Amino acid sequence: MLGAGVAGLSAAFAARNSGADVILVSAGAGASSLGGGAVDDVPWEERMHAARVLGSPIELHSLPADVAAFSNALGIWDLPDRAPPPFVATIAGRLRPARGRDKGLLDLGALHGKRVLLPRAPRAGWDADAIAATLSDDPLARRTGLRFEAIDTPILRFADEARISDGDLAARHDDPARIAWLGERMREALTSDARVHPDEPASAVLLGSWLGARAARAEELSERIGLPVGEVLVGVGSAAGLRFEAAQKKFLDALRVQRIADRAVSLVRDGDRILLTRARDTAKTAADAAVIAMGGVAGGGIVYDPPEHDAGEDLPARGAIPFALSIDAPVALALGRGPLDVVASMHGPELDQIAWPKDAAPSALEAVGVHAPGGRAAPGIFVAGDVLAARPRTLLEAVASGLRAGRAAAQPA
Repeated sequence: MLGAGVAGLSAAFAARNSGADVILVSAGAGASSLGGGAVDDVPWEERMHAARVLGSPIELHSLPADVAAFSNALGIWDLPDRAPPPFVATIAGRLRPARGRDKGLLDLGALHGKRVLLPRAPRAGWDADAIAATLSDDPLARRTGLRFEAIDTPILRFADEARISDGDLAARHDDPARIAWLGERMREALTSDARVHPDEPASAVLLGSWLGARAARAEELSERIGLPVGEVLVGVGSAAGLRFEAAQKKFLDALRVQRIADRAVSLVRDGDRILLTRARDTAKTAADAAVIAMGGVAGGGIVYDPPEHDAGEDLPARGAIPFALSIDAPVALALGRGPLDVVASMHGPELDQIAWPKDAAPSALEAVGVHAPGGRAAPGIFVAGDVLAARPRTLLEAVASGLRAGRAAAQPA
């Protein structure tokens, strides 16, 4: 397995359950550790659009049994089977649906007509008043009667916590004593709020991405104050990403997967075997099959490489395909469902035209990947996750493709 993100983990899970020995080569968790904690099967905008067109509530469909089994083994996601679906609040002031969520995020799906409190804190990335006002004005909040209000309560214990990163603050909440202290402060705040709003008590508390780096502490905090508490959805650098990295290590230990902390350089077919060359070791690793799960453009698995990159002080020697896999391997790239072809311009494709989504079509940077119908890119080489062309770039899609690739790789040739 090449890659230790969600696709690589699910491929390893399926291969081990099929009786195969697995070697995982990766220098890190990749793009999966950059996620904010929302767990989608399809892009959430499509789910919202479908509900508007059909004029019906957003529905949940049952997950495949193998996807549910993987999620249970990983242990950090909540993927409910009941409606309404989870709704999460973003730090930019939007409400959006998801198929599931990291257990640290606050689920607002069942809180119709309720008040949600946001404690103020002197942190550069947390303006509780602005976030509350923007969330309250979100169309979904207006439709469901959700209201968000900022309140005064101490949630930072030490002076340096106004400046440290979200990840460092989240790590401090791994300490049970810190959660106990925060629970006391929040109970005091809720008591004061109940005196001001005796007929309309608060129903939940929304915090920044701070509730645990090794594991989500939101449930423990919720039990202490008697109300649902959870995190807002943020972008790169979230505590949910740190929790994924912590869960990844435990997951691979439980699977008894051999791990090599290195970067893959090339895959070569040698008879019935696949030979892997790595960056820091001259010895080649031989395997019966390989799964490429290194991520797409964002994760570094696909590289933007137009002809001008090799032009030097003159014109490039020839036209070329403007994208490349980040390792040498006998695979072909595709853009969407069609093959990727040589571009006429040495500057590559017109990114101002193709690098952004258009209507329902994803951007070229999202659609480009390895051409692998059914997940098979070449004899003995399989592909999963965002490096796979023309598939939605969502967590559950990465899981499903990883499970398919892992099972296929474990089958006798």
